[in-house]
Amino acid sequence: MNDEPDILDPEAWDDIEITSVEPVVDHYGGVKRAASIVGDLRKALREEGFTREETFALVSVYWASEMGLPL
Repeated sequence: MNDEPDILDPEAWDDIEITSVEPVVDHYGGVKRAASIVGDLRKALREEGFTREETFALVSVYWASEMGLPL
């Protein structure tokens, strides 16, 4: 007697129809892009005369918004 469920039978998969697919979200790609922009943003702010503290605050707001985090 087989104790495994019928769903694992390879022939049973032929009768299954996929009706929806969850979208794939590339979180790493977004983080990589945001990190690159953060570096450029930080450099530009420092060249404009912003202090380290001001730069940190502005970059933190950008990073949070880019990652979808609440401010």
